[in-house]
Amino acid sequence: MSMFSKTWLRWLAWFLLAVAFAVSCFFLADWQLDRRDQAVSKIQRMVENYDNSALPYASLSDLNQEQVTEIEWSPIELQGKYLTESELLVRNRPIAGQPGFLQLVPFELSNGKRVLVERGWIPADSQLQPATIMTPSAVEKSLIARVKLGEQTPNRESPEGFATSIHLESLEQILGFDIEQRFYLRLIEEEPSEGSVPQPLSKPVLDEGNHLSYAVQWILFALMGFFALYWAIKQEREFRRMESDPSYVPKSKRKQKITDADVEDQILDSRT
Repeated sequence: MSMFSKTWLRWLAWFLLAVAFAVSCFFLADWQLDRRDQAVSKIQRMVENYDNSALPYASLSDLNQEQVTEIEWSPIELQGKYLTESELLVRNRPIAGQPGFLQLVPFELSNGKRVLVERGWIPADSQLQPATIMTPSAVEKSLIARVKLGEQTPNRESPEGFATSIHLESLEQILGFDIEQRFYLRLIEEEPSEGSVPQPLSKPVLDEGNHLSYAVQWILFALMGFFALYWAIKQEREFRRMESDPSYVPKSKRKQKITDADVEDQILDSRT
């Protein structure tokens, strides 16, 4: 096989590697754009639904998961009682650097259905245990709460009475009875109220994140791979031409050569 053929086979291999790298970069860019779309959708749902009037809980009974997703953050009203013996605390939920827990308590409606209610945040003490007990009473209550979608990360093993995420399927297994799987509720207010309640969670910050800039970066990386390949091929061709023709001067050095000659001419002119 000739040297020419070996060279082009080598560069073909590098070209295929650059193509594979570019394809990977474009997949990663698409993934970041998809994540941005999800973030924008969440922001849009919150803007549209957060300040709506409360809906009756019964209006959610015939909605599928996609329809429930569309009304995330909407307030709803319901009546029933807390199942206080099944209270759970979600671990590792710091606020402003302060460790703490989210309090989850199943709520049973008059028709027997159960939905999980997130009542708020409880700070941790120095031993990383809840600083205070805020279990609600088991009397009949009226609640207004927001529709929230369950978290995607399944629960890891935790001590009894604790959980690591609001993953509804996992929590149903921990509790040992059926709960609503399409959503859970974030408490706004309850009547009758309790003497002490967990700290309510504030409205989330409207931020779509850096997904768009990351996507642009991945596209630039893909283009840079081809540019690096082009530059390497050009450099090798220049080097080989210099080897075969000692009188050949690359373009990059031609400019320098002209510049040096001009400087020398200026020096000679200044002496005459």
